[in-house]
Amino acid sequence: MKSSKAEINNDLKGVFFENAYSPFVILNRDMDFVDINQAAVATLGVHKENFIGKNILDIFPYLEGTDRFYSYKNVIETGISIGFDELLFQGENVEYRFMSRAFKIGDYLGVSTLDVTKVIGSKEKLKKKQALLTEVNENLKRKNQELEDFSYVASHDLRAPLTNLNSLLGMVIESNPNSDEFKPIVEKMQLVAKVMCDKIRALNEVIAIKSNFSDNKEELVISEVIGNIKLSHSEEIIKGRTIIKEDFSSCTKIDYNSFQLESILHHLMSNALKYRHPGRKLSIKIVTKKINGKMQLSFKDNGIGFDQNLAYKIFRLFKRMHTHVEGLGIGLYIIHSIINENGGKINVKSQVNKGTEFIIQF
Repeated sequence: MKSSKAEINNDLKGVFFENAYSPFVILNRDMDFVDINQAAVATLGVHKENFIGKNILDIFPYLEGTDRFYSYKNVIETGISIGFDELLFQGENVEYRFMSRAFKIGDYLGVSTLDVTKVIGSKEKLKKKQALLTEVNENLKRKNQELEDFSYVASHDLRAPLTNLNSLLGMVIESNPNSDEFKPIVEKMQLVAKVMCDKIRALNEVIAIKSNFSDNKEELVISEVIGNIKLSHSEEIIKGRTIIKEDFSSCTKIDYNSFQLESILHHLMSNALKYRHPGRKLSIKIVTKKINGKMQLSFKDNGIGFDQNLAYKIFRLFKRMHTHVEGLGIGLYIIHSIINENGGKINVKSQVNKGTEFIIQF
């Protein structure tokens, strides 16, 4: 026979039950509700008659087979209290989070709770703010690194040609203009001036791209974007009899800024064509996949490749792995900047004389 409410000591009820500020319930050994206080009635929006005499699993069926359910029964058997830091209660149009304490009270189980919904909400908001601050700090670190890169360029890559040019001018002034020595000096001056102009032009391109980062995205068909890239490089592709294999079946479209995506693919294609292996026909394979709801693109070639141990340098400004062909080393820097700005990642795998694969997670 189930125990009645009257069997509970009235003093205990007065102290721990009706006057409790937080929700408080009492259950018997069979896990039937014996009583529920006014705070619980007000918080949960229930009627006492809908609780009294019913089993806890009738009211909260999701507890069946859970550790919490067996912990409650264990409290009655052992008398050892137990606490739960965060419990979720979902009612009609309401959601509460509680801290809970289960303890033996006479022959019954008392469960006292504390509403921590607002505390948890504030905690979650704080976590979001902290995450936002972390993101802002990471962006600032990245911007500072970019400033350091430009500072290095200004103090080394541009200063050196200027110093050389200044020295050559001094030699011209000191030499006899009619001398045979004059012509090679002028030619060297022209070469140095060209290097300077090319690097300044490259810096302008980088600055232009960085200053025009935009969130303006649109749905782009990958095959159409690749088609435009192939068209712009058609002369080199045809001349080198380049084989290009494509597989976009797993992911045909992407929401991205069209200018930025074309810039990424343009520089990848340009690099593959530029660093082809002289002993074999260039083969390029472009594959897209859908991973965790986002597109992953693989761009793989069978070119001359480079030492994988130097991969950490490849995305730096003006960094080149090979110098036997013309180039300034800004393409991969631009790709890396665009992808990072959009929250993506790019990795590279390469082997000398075997080829290179760029894997981009957009």
